[in-house]
Amino acid sequence: MAGPEEVGARGHLAEIFEATASLGGRIAPDELASREIFLGGKNIGRRYRRFRELFGRRGRAEYEVFGPESGQVWRGRVRELSFSSPSMKLRLGTRLALRGQLAGGRRFLRLARQVKRDPQSAHLGDRFFEDLALRTGDPTIPEYVGTALCQDVVRHMTVRMNGAEPEECHLGNMGTNLGLVVDRFDQLAGTALGDWIRTVQAVNKTHVRTRIVGLTREGERVGGIVCGDGDERHFDGVVLAVPAHAAALVIGEQEPALSNLLCTIRYYPVGVVVAEYDRPAFPEAFAALTAPAGMALSNAGSYGLRDRNVVRYTFSGRSARDRIRPDLFDPEALLSEAEGFLGRYAPVARARRLDFAARAFQPGLCAYRQDHAACLREVRTRLSALPGLALAGDYMRGASLDACVRSGQEAAERVLTGIRRNDGSQAEPVGGHSRVG
Repeated sequence: MAGPEEVGARGHLAEIFEATASLGGRIAPDELASREIFLGGKNIGRRYRRFRELFGRRGRAEYEVFGPESGQVWRGRVRELSFSSPSMKLRLGTRLALRGQLAGGRRFLRLARQVKRDPQSAHLGDRFFEDLALRTGDPTIPEYVGTALCQDVVRHMTVRMNGAEPEECHLGNMGTNLGLVVDRFDQLAGTALGDWIRTVQAVNKTHVRTRIVGLTREGERVGGIVCGDGDERHFDGVVLAVPAHAAALVIGEQEPALSNLLCTIRYYPVGVVVAEYDRPAFPEAFAALTAPAGMALSNAGSYGLRDRNVVRYTFSGRSARDRIRPDLFDPEALLSEAEGFLGRYAPVARARRLDFAARAFQPGLCAYRQDHAACLREVRTRLSALPGLALAGDYMRGASLDACVRSGQEAAERVLTGIRRNDGSQAEPVGGHSRVG
């Protein structure tokens, strides 16, 4: 959605083509017991400068602290999961020392300090992590920081952000995960996020339930799109803001090599269930709990600081994959299992469930690939053979909302620059197939 917003801000017309019934992708609004909820990511980091600036263009944005304390089970008890916690530092230090992995812990802290110093390091394409990957051969995260730290800390980041286990993630992309560690998060107050999505849909010419299946050419340039019903639309520029595999399907006939390259980028499924109870589901001591490896559940957390009776359950990681396939997704069974786990440590065991909303996302969360920086360089090189086309999405700058905004703005700049170079006259509408926020 950042692409159309940026195009409109420059005085050009934008048309949006959306395959589903509403804009927003994973952050599209849903409903639970007559209240608006979001099954996708809704937390806004204090460092999300681009997202906050983009949102603020349509008026003053009101944020409220998200901040529920997160816990993890340690020897049968819930302990605080926070790097600022002295008790957690002691626990980690002891485990790393016993396993002889203190060097990996020091490497992890150096990387976290780098991302804290330079927020750009939390986005794909940053030179620090690109150079580090080149020097080290881009190993998996456990190969670089050790297995103990991955078990206690890193896994909670990768299964939630990428749907992947630490051994499926690579060092060159780790800055995107560390962005979660060094930031603090708010959420937009009330229905502000949903209102923004509806406003973007209303002020632009938007075609919902319209799938894009191909591109058209006008000489050397991409000249438009082909819709699923065979209808062709002509534009001065096209932004494909979709997951990598979806972009590959659209591009296929025009540039098979680029299409094949995009298909090497990995996605893992994720399932989300938001349930409402008749009483608070968490104690005062914590309002989120990470689940151990081996469970389909990866995290359970209160929906907001004042919504402790509404719980968001996330199902991701290796143990969840077969259970959140579209043909096997059984949210009631997953929810009952998750409630059993959470109920051992929280008062949800005594609560009555009133309602729930659920969705499995496939493709789900982007886990990038090894040598992802080199992959993106080749993507940009091959895009140079397709003037008039730009790509945006979670695989370009990272999966955070701020990184997706950055990729959308850069894609809009690419097509607008191409329009200026091609013809100084008034431009036709710029088309964008927008599925990712």
